[in-house]
Amino acid sequence: MDLGDNKIMRQKSQVKSLKSLVIAGAAAVALGAAGVGFAQAPRLMAPPVAADGTLSFADLVERVSPSVVSVLVEREVESPRVPDQFEEFFRFRFGEPDSDDQFNDGSRRLQAEGSGFFIDNEGHIVTNNHVVDGADSVRIRLTGGDEVDAEVIGVDALTDIAVLKVAVDQSQSYVRFAEDVNLRVGDWVVAVGNPFGLGGTVTSGIVSAIGGQNRENQYLDFIQIDAPINRGNSGGPTFDLKGRVVGVNTAIYSPNGGSVGIGFAIPAKVAKDTVAQLIANGSVTRGWLGIQLQEVTTEIAAALGLKERGGVLVAEVLAGTPAAKSGLESGDVILGLAGNDVKSPNDLSRRVASYAPGDRIDVKISRDGKVRNLNVTLGQRDDADEEEGDAPANDNNSVMSDLGVRVTELNDLLRQQFRVPDGVDGVVVTGVRPGSAAEDAGLRPGVVILQIDGEDVSSGDDLQSKIENARKNDKDAVLLRMQFGENRQFGALSLGAK
Repeated sequence: MDLGDNKIMRQKSQVKSLKSLVIAGAAAVALGAAGVGFAQAPRLMAPPVAADGTLSFADLVERVSPSVVSVLVEREVESPRVPDQFEEFFRFRFGEPDSDDQFNDGSRRLQAEGSGFFIDNEGHIVTNNHVVDGADSVRIRLTGGDEVDAEVIGVDALTDIAVLKVAVDQSQSYVRFAEDVNLRVGDWVVAVGNPFGLGGTVTSGIVSAIGGQNRENQYLDFIQIDAPINRGNSGGPTFDLKGRVVGVNTAIYSPNGGSVGIGFAIPAKVAKDTVAQLIANGSVTRGWLGIQLQEVTTEIAAALGLKERGGVLVAEVLAGTPAAKSGLESGDVILGLAGNDVKSPNDLSRRVASYAPGDRIDVKISRDGKVRNLNVTLGQRDDADEEEGDAPANDNNSVMSDLGVRVTELNDLLRQQFRVPDGVDGVVVTGVRPGSAAEDAGLRPGVVILQIDGEDVSSGDDLQSKIENARKNDKDAVLLRMQFGENRQFGALSLGAK
């Protein structure tokens, strides 16, 4: 027997071992169902194996890839007005504008690419809101290379989901969202998309965490995966080994702009529910209470006389809101909603948002050491409404959701937290929405905004006022002077919503 025969024998042995694992898993499930020795049967799923016994996702990829497309977006923006001494910097950063007046009145055409996927044979495509938001034109590049115009059916910033529609042949391949997602840390996943405009590419990895970082103002917990996700993957699908969509790629954690093995996907259930509303109505409606929330720490629980941590503290009840009309008060601790315990502010926010405006729900609270129940009729949450969420760090916290930035005035605690040198005055950035105009301008938590168009910024209200004045003067961008640590720099903040 030569070395080739030995290799074949080893491969057959590997296949036999994998089959044995699957059979053993099935037997364990059967025994568990019969109540013999197992409280809960383990779930075993062998990785895909090719005919020769090697690990391979080829069959899965071949089946789902035709449903994944590239999303081509164009936006036209005016070149920012900048002082003469910074013209060279802006020529290098933004390129030559399309005007004789090179730096004041010209316009620029921005092009970007993302990913998306067909979900039915009617031409509906799912992608990210941040991919198409503010686009002048959207085109779809199909698997074969053909390009077609796309219509934006609806977008939802809170889940970062958008639905497009194109005219396609009825034979167009499409994929479905998983109905019974039960992902666990360690499960295999496959991400398909269009990173860096290279065309359809596939990466694989595992679920590394569930309930990842929550973006500013979003009602969801991300699926964290280590399958490499790069720029251009936004809006593409994450598949399980059955070829079902278990998530929509939306963001990466990256200190350098490339993948470092930490990516985030929108859970399939959130995406599916949002898509259904966008197709039916073109928008998403959510229930709303009108309160600011705060986590119940061990110290707060002790101060309130609670036996243990749990529930959510109502930090503020906004006047005229459903919460105020129902009798909720500042200092109440919300223990349960519609018969289920409340675990955290994010948990409460997401669950309230899952109800429709007008729904009546029971709210279990603790007040003055006594448990009582209130009945609340939910209102409708609008973008202009105050967010349900953690209470702000101070009363001057300012959110400009259209630009994707949250700022607050500097205080001693924030100076220490972000290492802001003494003598530096302005407003500090406490949150930036990924993919927003603020992120493009170089803003991130800890950056201090010193000036706008050469004028000092003293507060969040002052910042917002200066931005509104710039818009009234038909400016498409403002020049920011910023400081991060010991370094100062300039950035152009586009005033068009992104």
